[in-house]
Amino acid sequence: MNPETNKKFELPGKNREKLLALEKEGKYVFHGSPEQIEILEPRQAEKINKKTGEMEKYGEPAIYATVYAETAIFRALINAKDVIGDSESSFGMNESGLHFSTTKNLLEAAKKKVGKVYVLDRQKFSNFRGMQCESNESITPLDIVEVSFDDLPNNIETL
Repeated sequence: MNPETNKKFELPGKNREKLLALEKEGKYVFHGSPEQIEILEPRQAEKINKKTGEMEKYGEPAIYATVYAETAIFRALINAKDVIGDSESSFGMNESGLHFSTTKNLLEAAKKKVGKVYVLDRQKFSNFRGMQCESNESITPLDIVEVSFDDLPNNIETL
């Protein structure tokens, strides 16, 4: 894999197919971001405290990734970057499989965005829990795949 080979879109929605094929190989994990990143470095994750509504530290600094390409695509495109207004979104896994939800505002904004999905060596990650895994070392992506609105999962619920 070469990050330079995916800098342009083949056809809308085709990069999701490419990422899903890599997912099936079982050798990779994925990190979605709206940012161009040459080397991923451990960062401090945060989450919302449901009781207080405040952001708080989550775990130790790490690179967080997922074994599910569609989750990385969702994270790369559905985010509050350059969005004014409502910016709620969520994703997870239930008995039916992966599920995604977001506001109309973020979904509309995604139509104008190009996100990046970083393809990473699964062997460099540990602590596989549910949808996510983590690494405490800096990692150079094996590949960077640009994604657009047409690459998003089909089952996004609008809040």
